[in-house]
Parts: sequence; C-alpha cells; structure tokens
Amino acid sequence: MKKVKKNKKKIFKTIICLLLMFLLFLGVLLDSYALFLYDEVETLLRILGASITIYLFIFLSYLLLRSIKKGKIAFIIPFLISIIVLVVEGGLYYYLNKLYTSIDDFSDNKAMKYTALVTYDKSLNSYKDLDNKKIGVTNDKTDYEGNILAQEAIEELHLTVANEIVVFDSTLEELYALKNKEIDAGFFSRNYVDMFYSMEDFEDIEEETKVIYEKEKEYTDTEEEIKSEGASLNKPFSMLFIGVDSSKDGVTSGYNADVLLLATFNPKTLRATLTSVPRDMYLKTACSNGTYRRINTTTWGSSSSCAVQTIERMFGVNIDYYAKVNFKGVVQLVDAVGGIDVNVDYPICEQNSSRQWGANTQYIKSGLQHLNGEQALAFARNRHKPNDGSKTGKAMAKYCPTWTGGSRNDYTRGKNQMKVILGVVNSATKMTNPNDVVGVLDKIKKNFQTNIKSKDLLSLYNLAKSIVVSDNTNLVNVQRMQLSGHSAWGKIYEPTSKSYPAVIIPYNGSISDIKKEIKANLNNSTTSGAKSIKFDINNLYKDTIIGQGKYSASSIPTLKDLSKYSVDGIKNYASSNHLTLRFIDSSNGQEVNINDFSEYSFHYQKEHKDIILDQLSNLTIYVKKKAVVTPTTNNQTNTNTNTNTDNTKEEVKEEVKEEEKPTPDPTPTETNTQ
Repeated sequence: MKKVKKNKKKIFKTIICLLLMFLLFLGVLLDSYALFLYDEVETLLRILGASITIYLFIFLSYLLLRSIKKGKIAFIIPFLISIIVLVVEGGLYYYLNKLYTSIDDFSDNKAMKYTALVTYDKSLNSYKDLDNKKIGVTNDKTDYEGNILAQEAIEELHLTVANEIVVFDSTLEELYALKNKEIDAGFFSRNYVDMFYSMEDFEDIEEETKVIYEKEKEYTDTEEEIKSEGASLNKPFSMLFIGVDSSKDGVTSGYNADVLLLATFNPKTLRATLTSVPRDMYLKTACSNGTYRRINTTTWGSSSSCAVQTIERMFGVNIDYYAKVNFKGVVQLVDAVGGIDVNVDYPICEQNSSRQWGANTQYIKSGLQHLNGEQALAFARNRHKPNDGSKTGKAMAKYCPTWTGGSRNDYTRGKNQMKVILGVVNSATKMTNPNDVVGVLDKIKKNFQTNIKSKDLLSLYNLAKSIVVSDNTNLVNVQRMQLSGHSAWGKIYEPTSKSYPAVIIPYNGSISDIKKEIKANLNNSTTSGAKSIKFDINNLYKDTIIGQGKYSASSIPTLKDLSKYSVDGIKNYASSNHLTLRFIDSSNGQEVNINDFSEYSFHYQKEHKDIILDQLSNLTIYVKKKAVVTPTTNNQTNTNTNTNTDNTKEEVKEEVKEEEKPTPDPTPTETNTQ
C-alpha cells in the first residue's frame, strides 16, 4: 500500500516537473522572440538575454528531474525557483511585446471615415424626404467624407433618381451654398460642427442644422506615404504635430488643424527646433489648386497629407513623420504622465475639452502651476478675452468677466502650446514604471495617430544610451520658433465665402529666418539659435523666439475698384496684371469695343474688388450707353425736360437695383492700393 502511494507521489511530481519544464521552455521561446523584435539594440545584448533564459531552463530542468527521486525538500526548492523564473519570463515578454505592439497600434493605417448628409431645412427628417431637391458634394477625389464616401451613399440610396446632385470646387463653397439655401442638403464630415463653428456666420451651426443620414466605412489611409525615403529617428529628421480640434473621440474624421507644430531633431548635435504655425495663416496650400486658404483647413479632407505638403513647401523641408492628437487625447496624455509644470503668464479661464462652461469652466492662476489634463488643454487653446466679439468671448463675459489680463492671440497660444509639449516631455522622462509607460499608450490610443513604427522608435536606442551614459542631464537644446505675419482682415475678399475673412499673411522674413534655422539644424551646423546664457539676478534670461522679428509686410496684390478709372487706365491695369478684359453692354449683355467713355459710362465691375489678383484670369466691366441729347424748341425743351426727368427716375431705380448686387463701394482715387 505504501509502495502504491509512493508511486503515485512520484508520478505526480513527474507530471508537475514536466509541466514546469514545458512552461519554462515556452518562456524561453517567447522571450527570445520579444528580444529579437528590438533589432536596434546590440545583437550581443539580445543574444546574452536569450542565453540567460536558455541557461536557466537547462539548469532548472536538471534540478526538477533530479528532484523526482529525492525528498520533499529537494522538490520544493526547484519548484519555487521555477515559479519565480516563469513570472519573470512572463513579465518580460508581456512588457516587451506590449510596448512594441502598442506603438504600432498608433500607426495603424486602417481608419473609419464618416459622412453626414446635413440640412438647414428642419422639415426634412430623413434622406427619404429628399424629392426634387438639390444635394451638394465636393469634387475633391481625395476627400473621403465629402466625396468618396458621399458618392457611395448617393448610389446606394438612389438619390440621383429624383434629385439634382450639385458638385462644388471646395467644402467652403458647398457650405455657403447650403447656408444660403442654394442647395437643400450637402454631404460633409460627421465632424462638421467642430470644423465650422468658429467661422463667422456659423457660430450656431449645431443648433441651426440637422443630420438626416450618416454612413461610415473603414478605409486604408495613404498617409504612410508621407514618410520620406530613408527616414530614420537615428539621423536628423523632421516631424509635424497636428492638434485635432474635435469634441469627439478619434482623429480620422474631418477636422480643423488648430495646432501645427513642426519639430526637427538632430541626434548628432542633440539640437531641436519647434516651430508654431498659427491656424489663421492665409496662403496657397498644396491641395487648393493655387488658391489661398487658411492653413487650418488643410485637413478638411480628413487626411494629413495636404497639411504636411503645405508646411514642406513653406519651409523647404522634407517632413519624415507626423503625429495627430485630438484635444481629448491631450487631456488624457497630460493626466497619464501625472500632470505638467508650466509657467502661466496671465490668469486664464476657458471651456473644457467638450466645450462646456458653467461648472466645467477651467480656471488657471498666473505663475508656476501644476496643470491637469483639462487645465493644460485650456492653457493651450486660450486666445480670447471676455466680450472680444467672438462667441467664446461672450461666454467668458458670463462665466469669468474679470479674467482679462495678458495679450491673447494666435501667437500667445502658439507659445503656450510649445510650453505644454515641453512640459509633457519633462514629465514623461520621469516615468520609471513600465506599467505607467504602457498605460499612457493605452489611454491615448483612441485619440492619437502617427506613422512612426515600432522599428522607427527603437532606432532611438543608441541616442537614449548616449544620454544616459553622459553626465549632462540637460543635453537637448530646444530652439523655439514661431511664424509671424500681419492681419489682412477686411483687406482680402474671398469669393467662395463672399466675405472678408479674418486671416494672417505670413511675413516672408519670418519664413526665411525659420527656414535658415531648420536647414542649419538638419545639416549639423549652428546658427544664431545656439544659446549661450549668462546669469544675472537683475536681468533675467528671456528665451529668444526666432521668426518674431521686425519684418516688412508681405502684401498680396488684390483687385482695385476701377469705377474712377478711364478706359485707357482700365486697359493698362488689365494688361499689367495679365487679365483678359471685356466690356459688356449691361442693356443687352453683348461685348462692346470702346476706347473712351464718350458713348458709354462705367456701370459696375463683375469681379469684386479686393480679390487676390493671381486668382483671377478675367476682368469684366459692365457699361451703360449714354442718352443722346438733340436740339429742341422751347416747348419741346419743356416736354423733353419732363421726359428726361422721368427717364432719370427710371435710371435711378435701375441703379438702386444694381446696388443690391454684391458690388463694393467705389474707391475715390486710383492710388488706393493694398
């Protein structure tokens, strides 16, 4: 009986030992696989790590097999050691693999796109109510939500059967057509409220419109193509950070690029540049067919490509990487790293990440502050004062009327955004717990996307090693830069929006200074950006921000009001600006050939004054034929006088009708230039 019992114990011990040996061997395989994912780490170190796990497996296997014939104590010791090794092997594999896959998750090129059929007509409740209606789409073949997905929806819902599909050259043109009831409904990004709410005339778009149909579909983004050939984080590189203005989760739907920060880093010199580009910069973008747009609208097609290419052209740099983060993601990121320490120049109050006031209003005092996620976002977004004429300013006047200090504009906001980024970096470098690092990645995953792959990030291993080995704890020299310009509000007329937008024209000098610094940093040389600091308690050091010097205005030639010009003056103006000139008789719409205003008088010009000249190819002047006066007798004179008076009244009425057209007020002199 004792022998049977002894044999059972032996069999049990054998099974346990074999099971432990199998698990240990499995741990060796998994850890070796995880180690060899990190191919940027020295091969010798990875082989050494794998060899240690193999040695432990062999040694513990020997002890386990030997313990089968030994007593209870001889079995317990290798059993406990095996359990400890298994826990270590499991933890090593988990963290190594989790970190690697978490990074790759951010660069997943699968993305959900959403299109919404939007209307101002509250009587429409569904796409089924659309009958004999006009439906708008854009003609941008790269716009998933305004064109590609919209066209699929039109076909699936058979909307062409009883409706007219109107195609627009731009999202903005379609938006104004919808607002002015020129179309009954239009396809836009589902995120259209966040895209348009800050524009003049669209502050209440959420309340005034409704969505009568939505469609979503997963697409494969082509944003991986942004990466330059041969790009590596182990040699000088550039990266564009894009802040997504959205009150919803996600970064793949249409959005405003309300934060544009271009970073360059040279791992050889350990110098970095960080350039802020204000959202209202007005320039020719890479995707607008030579027309001018606000730079924050370059992401309206829900792709980063246009923003990247526009920044590349402006600063003469190849952008290797991009990263998109939603405002919700900023909150999550700051909270995940334990908050950030920031010097706040003036007291701030702002709405929260969901654009809510009241109990959700964020208040930040001036001075050195430790900010949580919501406060950090409020600090990075603030650019308004109470009662500054904006919708946000009106809300501030209600919830924080006395918080008026500081100079608040896009430039101040750009500086604050750079402070937030540097604060996050500073807090992140203090994290030592692997769980915290993985936790940060998991928390921001939904609201963050980049084309940096795990293998790209691992190329920073050698850089990190050199910093750790060095005695200097502040090796990286960050040069802050900011693109500046002059306001063109009220000076440039935009035909698409039929308005004078609040825009900024970048200074050529500012662009030039920033380009010079970027080029120097990427080419391993130094410029004025290299810092040398002398400490003086009476004269505190102030960091120089490149790009904010004194520059001359970079004017954009615009169309003049030609109502006071002679015919020769108009012809010379058209010729010098390469415009095809046509004189049209307003009474019959026929083109006429005139050399002076003896028979005709200037009536109005078709093209609105202050349109950017290089956006025009034609100049059309409508003229009116003058009345012919013939000699008469006294009686006839009286009759003719009465008749002429009546005619004059008719002409006055006709002039009033013409004034109803969107024609600007006459310019008094020919010298009135932009």
